[in-house]
Formats: sequence, structure tokens, C-alpha cells
Amino acid sequence: MHSVSILIPVYNEEQILESALLRLHAFAEEQGIAHEILVTSNGSTDNTKKIGSELARTHSWLRFFSIPERSVGKAFQVNVENAKNEYLVCLDVDLSSELIFLRYACDLLQHADMLVGSKTMGSQRRSALRVLGSQLYITFTLLAFNLTVSDYSIGSKAFRRSAILPVLSNLDRWTGYIFELCLYLRLHGRKIIQIGIDCDDRRSSRFNLMHEGFYRYLHLYRCWRLMHDKQSWIAK
Repeated sequence: MHSVSILIPVYNEEQILESALLRLHAFAEEQGIAHEILVTSNGSTDNTKKIGSELARTHSWLRFFSIPERSVGKAFQVNVENAKNEYLVCLDVDLSSELIFLRYACDLLQHADMLVGSKTMGSQRRSALRVLGSQLYITFTLLAFNLTVSDYSIGSKAFRRSAILPVLSNLDRWTGYIFELCLYLRLHGRKIIQIGIDCDDRRSSRFNLMHEGFYRYLHLYRCWRLMHDKQSWIAK
């Protein structure tokens, strides 16, 4: 089985950071998955940085990074740049989606460049507003870009590092980088596999949902323009 690098961005997660990382490590050990966990704090203002740094000092399987600005996309870039393995698995720190996705990634990345864990294809316990907002966004991406991906959240995604490294520096610094990678890989004939996952995410979002909705659609417009610019990094 391939070794994996598990990538997690965090923001103000002092209450759950230690317990979540220890739980994740224990699961990977039980599954016999050789792994490292990379965590990057982006703009945290609580004790996340202190807790993460101490955990990394005492656990060899964990590496912790910190950037001053609130930029989940930049946190993703930092994690990918520092990852040691070809197989990359992105998870949310609250572990709200089933951890068996980690095992699926080890198996299916042998046959694809990206694996999408889709809440839409599985079951989800989230607020009705978040479910409706996600469905509208997914429908729009199908109509405007002919993309059949059914989940663009930042968690439960996996990649071959070599497939995304060439465009890493071009990616959106906020939450749009997952959509960009889906679009880029499709336009370049790379294989994306989707599987259903179960998700229980009923805690308050770390993002301002109104701001996030506006940003996501503005970002889609930018991507539409990039897709039609033959000189852009997405279309090349």
C-alpha cells in the first residue's frame, strides 16, 4: 500500500485540534496505512499554533506550519509543497466525513489523478441552507462548465501530487482551488473518480456563508474567463 500525506488546513481549532489529530493517526495505524499528517494554520488567533507546534514536537508523524494570513488556499499550497508522498489526502480537522475515505484514496489513486469524496452521492447531516446552497452551486457548474463533479468542498479530496504540482502556484488563495483543480484536470484529460461518503457536519461553519456564496460565484466567472483564454494556465 502507498504511503500518504494527509493535508489539513486549520483556523482557530484549539478545542478539537489535539483530539482530532490523535484520532486520525490512530485510524491510519489501525488500517495499516503509512502516513504523515501536515497541518497548516492560516491566520488563527487562538492557541491553535501553540498546540499544533507542541504536538509536532512530540509526534514524529505530524508536521505543523503556520501562515499569518487567513488563506485556506495558501495553507493547501504550503501543505502540498512540504508533502513527502505522491498520494495526498485532504481532510477537514473536525473529521466530519467518514475516515474510510483515507483507505479508498490509497486504493483508487492507483487509477486516477483525483478522488472526490461526495456528500451528495452519500448521506449528509448538515443544515438545509448549506445543502441547498451546495446543490445550486453544483448545478451551476454543470451548466456553465459541463463538469459532473458533485462536491467541491475542501475536505475528502485526494490527489496525485505530480498531477497538481505544476499549477500549484496559480491556485486560488481562498476556497476556489478545489474547483480550479477539477476544471484543470478535466481540461487536460486527467482522470477524476467520485465516490459517495457519509458526512455529519452540524457545527457552525468557519466561513461567513453569505460572503462565501458571493465569492464562489464571482470565482466561477473568473474561471469561465480563464477557460476561454487559450493562454491561461487552466486552458494550456
